[in-house]
Amino acid sequence: MSQVCLFIFNPISGDNAYQKEEILEMLELKMPNFQTHLFVTTGENDSDKIKSEFDRVSPNLVMVGGGDGTVKLVAMSLKQEQVPICIVPFGSANGLAKCMGIDTIEDAWEAIRDFHVQDVDAIRIRDEICLHLSDFGFNANLVKRFEEKAGRGMLAYIQSSISEIFNAEPHRYLLEINGEKHEVAAKMLVIANGDRYGTGALINCKGKLYDGKFEIIALNPESAKDYIRMTLAMFRGDLEEQRDSKIWRGDSCVIHNLDKIEFQIDGEMMGKPEKISAEIEKHAFQFITSKTYAACQST
Repeated sequence: MSQVCLFIFNPISGDNAYQKEEILEMLELKMPNFQTHLFVTTGENDSDKIKSEFDRVSPNLVMVGGGDGTVKLVAMSLKQEQVPICIVPFGSANGLAKCMGIDTIEDAWEAIRDFHVQDVDAIRIRDEICLHLSDFGFNANLVKRFEEKAGRGMLAYIQSSISEIFNAEPHRYLLEINGEKHEVAAKMLVIANGDRYGTGALINCKGKLYDGKFEIIALNPESAKDYIRMTLAMFRGDLEEQRDSKIWRGDSCVIHNLDKIEFQIDGEMMGKPEKISAEIEKHAFQFITSKTYAACQST
C-alpha cells in the first residue's frame, strides 16, 4: 500500500508563481510512491481546516509549500500528531528550510527520497511557538516594513532593509536568564532556535535545533563600518567573536522590553509587548532534513 502525503500550499508565499494544477503534476512526478492530497490555504480559519484535512486523509508525511510563517501555522495546527514535516521553500527567505539544508525545491524532493527525520525543538513564547528566529528591533522593524509594502518576495525584503539599516537605534532590555539579570542596549535582540536567516547570514552558528537550548543574541553595531564588519562575520560564521555582539544560552528566559520595541516571531509581527517569557520545548516536532543538514553545527 502506498504512503499518504498531505501537501499544504500557501499561494501567496514569496513570489512563487505556481498554480494548483502545476503542484499536482509535480507531486505525481516527484512522489510516485505516495498518494498525495493538496490543501490550499486561504487565510481564513486555516488552522482548523488543516487539522480537519489531516484527520480526513491520515497522512504519513506532511509537506509545506510556503515560508516560515506557513510552516509555523502547520506545525501548531498539527502539534499533537507527531507526523514528519518537510518544507518546500516557496517563501521570500525560507530561513527555517535553509537551517535544515533545504535551499531549493529540488533539495526538498531529495530530502523526501532520503527521508532523514530529525527531532526539532520549539520555543514557547506566550501563546505562540518559535521554530526559527524571533527578535526585537532592527529585523522586526524590517519585517513590519516588508509587510506594509505592496510587493512580496526577496526584492521587497531587500528594499525594506536598506532604509531600516540606517535608521536603527539601540534600545534597552532587561534579560533574566540562567538565574542572572543583564541590562542590555542593542539595535537587535534575537531569540534563536535556528542558526541562519534566509539570506544565509549565520546569526547563531553554534546553535542546534535539537539540543534543548536556545540562544539570546544582542547586536549593537555603532557605525556603517561596524555593520559591514558584523555582516561579514555572519557569513564567515564567527559572529560570537565580534565586540558588538553578546550571546547567552539557556532553556528559559524573561525579556523586559523597556522601550516597547516591535517584536516578531518567525516573520509574524507580535506588537510591542512589555515583557515576554520564552521556554524551550525539546523535540516538539519532527522534520525531514537534507543530507547537508548541520553544516554549521560543529562545536
